[in-house]
Amino acid sequence: MVEGVAARAVGALMVGLAAIVAASGGSGTRKQEPPRSVPVLERVGDPPAMRMLPRYSPRGISLVGDSLSVQVNVGPGGANIVGDAANEPSLCVDPLHPNRIAIGWRQFDSVSSNFRQSGYAYTLDGGANWTFPGVLEANVFRSDPVLASDADGKFYYLSLMETFYDDLWSSLNGGQSWVRIGPATGGDKQWMAVDTTDSPSRGFIYQTWSTAGNNWGGRQFSRTTDGGATWMDPINIPNRPVWGTLDIAANGDLYICGASGSTFRVLRSRNAKDPGATPTFDLNRVVNLGGSIVSGGTVNPGGLSGQTWIAVDRSDGPTAGNIYLLCSVEVDGNDPCDVRFSRSTDGGNTWSPSVRVNDDPPNRNRSHWFGTMSVASNGRLDAFWNDTRDDPTSTFSVLYYSYSYDGGVTWSPNEPMSAPFNHFLGYPNQNKMGDYIGSVSDPFGVGVAYTATFNGEQDVYYLRVPARPLIVLPDTFRIDRGRLAGGGLADLFASDDSWLQARVYLGAEEVGDAIRVVVEGTSPSPHPSSLGFRLESRAQYTGVRQLLEFWNWSTGAYETLDTRFATAGADTIAEAAASGDLSRFVQPGSGTVRARIGWANLAADLAGSWRVWIDEAVWTVLP
Repeated sequence: MVEGVAARAVGALMVGLAAIVAASGGSGTRKQEPPRSVPVLERVGDPPAMRMLPRYSPRGISLVGDSLSVQVNVGPGGANIVGDAANEPSLCVDPLHPNRIAIGWRQFDSVSSNFRQSGYAYTLDGGANWTFPGVLEANVFRSDPVLASDADGKFYYLSLMETFYDDLWSSLNGGQSWVRIGPATGGDKQWMAVDTTDSPSRGFIYQTWSTAGNNWGGRQFSRTTDGGATWMDPINIPNRPVWGTLDIAANGDLYICGASGSTFRVLRSRNAKDPGATPTFDLNRVVNLGGSIVSGGTVNPGGLSGQTWIAVDRSDGPTAGNIYLLCSVEVDGNDPCDVRFSRSTDGGNTWSPSVRVNDDPPNRNRSHWFGTMSVASNGRLDAFWNDTRDDPTSTFSVLYYSYSYDGGVTWSPNEPMSAPFNHFLGYPNQNKMGDYIGSVSDPFGVGVAYTATFNGEQDVYYLRVPARPLIVLPDTFRIDRGRLAGGGLADLFASDDSWLQARVYLGAEEVGDAIRVVVEGTSPSPHPSSLGFRLESRAQYTGVRQLLEFWNWSTGAYETLDTRFATAGADTIAEAAASGDLSRFVQPGSGTVRARIGWANLAADLAGSWRVWIDEAVWTVLP
């Protein structure tokens, strides 16, 4: 469901598609060349748009299931500003006050002019409501917004200027206002990373940029050790990767990625964290993502189909230290853009064969573009992208989502998170939606800022996705009371009507629970933030009580989590979640979790043998 200004009818959009394709290059054929031969430069084209009396309409909202996207670039009262455009969003979150979020974007005051400025908005309530105070500097050309927060909640905004130099801004109030720190070297397609680790380089800021739109003779890297007051004279990066990002390991090691010709490179510097050293790069690896980066693709003719993302896992779990690489790449003519992923478990020395994150059938000429990735402090990986799988004409995109709890070995089934939007609408006289979107993850969920056209024009939206629980399958089960009547461990794995059956001994006198089943599993975390148990069952008679208990390893006793009564012939779903210090339910060392389910016949007219069936008995864990 989409609320706000009514979107154009699908039929009318289809009629206009031919004109759109013509405007994007005649036949609409993808233009795929080595990166540096197709520079996507942020040059001044039009003068600033003439200021008109603003018009407003209801803010854009996309609601799909429980996924609510709200418009960020709004006017007074949260209204949509008619006729402007906003794209290429970057966001940052205050780690000490997670409800404080800021988003920056390329602001176009009118779609009739490609003159862009540095828009920004903030929220103090976790993204439910946004305030758009304006731009960093009115009528000053700016582009390529990059936002980040330090460990203490100070926000930074890196902005590309008309001169192909950058400057750095900061905010101490959650993005409500910004102060210019000063020049920040840089160049076109710049990116930055702030060291938030507990290493000696905490607070350092690192920056890379492209070889095109470059005032430094091709040099692409700089660093500040004093919060942006001064910057190191830029240096070269081996093999000159472009259009990528940076991240920092827990020990302060710096990782840089980017496209290099038709492949990708990851570089590491172990001495960038030394303020007295000129950074050198001790590791330089080619990573095969199964395709090459896309510039000038059919879905975003004037820009990239997504930049390269690198993320380091700084959790304390089994995936700690992993390094991840993700990009939307062109595989072949039948797959114009797939989201591909690879990981390294040895500090970047070797990389896994790449996997395809989007799970729709291949070779259908669909685009999965603007892939972005972030990793939570508990090790969960989150990925978002725009996806045309649901539209044979590839005119409409939907924001899709997938996550992984095992370091990207497996990915969850893809989920549509937004209503469809026409990605060809609202071009601000520039023929693209920017070059990227962005996300920030935490143990309890992930926030993503993306561009969509739910109002018939390009706007920036924010979506918060609560963390999906990790399903932990049973390791063992046993019948404590009663008798096994059929089925086995596999019958407890999923809700598929393959039942584990237990029954009461014939003629047994019922004292307490006549039937009792104990199910054990292994928690992936010794200190889960949430621990639940899902059970689907059925009893033979109405009036049978079901009791669900968790074993407390600290007290050596069970705690009751849920009590309910059965209705004959009907499935009963029990979902119980524990609270407090959840480590009490996890056995130290082994990680074993134990649930006990008991059934008692409390109806006086029931006697003798009776049965229960269990169809699904699994743990839900948030590490």
